[in-house]
Parts: sequence; structure tokens; C-alpha cells
Amino acid sequence: MKATINNTAIVIPAYNADKYLEELISRISQVSLRENIILVSDGSSDNTMEVGRKLFLKVIDFPENRGKGAALIAGFAAAINSGFRFAISIDADLQHDPDEIPNFIKKQNESDGDMIIGKRDFRCGRMPFLRICSNKITSFIVSLVSNRKIYDSQSGYRLYNLNLIRNLKFSSTRYQLESEIIIKYARLGGRFDFIPIATIYIGQESHISHFRDIVNFIKIIFHAIFGRNGEQR
Repeated sequence: MKATINNTAIVIPAYNADKYLEELISRISQVSLRENIILVSDGSSDNTMEVGRKLFLKVIDFPENRGKGAALIAGFAAAINSGFRFAISIDADLQHDPDEIPNFIKKQNESDGDMIIGKRDFRCGRMPFLRICSNKITSFIVSLVSNRKIYDSQSGYRLYNLNLIRNLKFSSTRYQLESEIIIKYARLGGRFDFIPIATIYIGQESHISHFRDIVNFIKIIFHAIFGRNGEQR
């Protein structure tokens, strides 16, 4: 199965992103189909939900914040229920360049990949130093556990084969879901590929709780190593 513009949903997990949405949706609409966009407002206290509806998007609204992982899971479920075969996840705050969406579809067609991950530039000056350290460490650990070379385990800009998603259950509801999915795709024999993406940091507020997320990441790795092998529902 090959990804196309028609069979690929665009899933946007969003928390208090109303000031970015009009530009983001306008740019996505130039390279994809607006009716394929699924916006998940993760307990936003601003006008994220209202802006999404004004832009005629399919909007899922969480009444309280559940975490990026929960937002992604809800978006993927909605995409599957709507008949999409693939989904591209993209952050709501313009730290991912929407113009690169066709590159993910092209790479999937070339490699028949089940997950195409956007790889950022880890050089100092392109990314904050602490982020570089965090990403290199987690990418190394995820590579070991998944037995795949993973260059950017924290990148949220990805294309997913939804046929594999429907066969999985997840323990994480926050940022660690993206590492958990890599590990579980790998254990299902999923094929991975990577494309370079722009590294954009423009001063947005981070919603990552470093201590909590480190603890959650450790839990996921521990479960992956010592937990049950069965991934099927």
C-alpha cells in the first residue's frame, strides 16, 4: 500500500495553539487536503477549538489536558474510522514546516516504509544544547531496544501506516508515546525510513515536564525490556 494525498490524514495534536492555527492550516492546505486534517485540542484553555471549527476542520476536543500521546491516539483512531490508511502527525506551533508533507509521502512510496520519521539537525546553534543531549540519549536507547537505528526518536513529524496502529495498545499518554510506537512498530516487523526536516525553534513555550517525562520514558523502556511480548489487542 502506497501513501497518497487522498488516503493520508494530517493529525495535529494542539495545546493552546490558537495563534498559530490559521497560518498552519493555510500552509497545509497548499500541499494536502483540508478535509483530511484532524485537530485534537488537548484541554486547551484558549480558542484552539473555536479556531479549528471556524476553519472547518474535524476537531476532537478534550475537556482537560491528557497529554500529547493521548491526543495522537485519538487522532489516529479518528483517521482509521474515517477510512484513512496513513497519517502524518505535525505539531501545531509551526516548529514543523508543512511544506515538507509531500516529502513524507514521496519517501513512503520509495521505501514502502511503515513509519517515516523527520530527522532534525542536531548541530549546536540549530537546536538548544539540552535538547541535543536529551535526543541523542533517548535515540540511542530506543535504537537498542527496538534493534533499529533511530536517528531522532523525539521527532513528532512523522508518517504512520495506520494498519499497524490498529493492532497496538499503548501505555503512554504523553510525549513518550512516540518512543513507544517506534518500539512496538519494530516488534511487529515494521519498516522505518527517515527524511531530513527543517530544525525550527522560534521561542514557543515548551509543554514538556522534564522530570515527569524522564520517569515516564524509563517506565516505557523498562516495560519494553521486561514486559510481556504480545502487542496485539
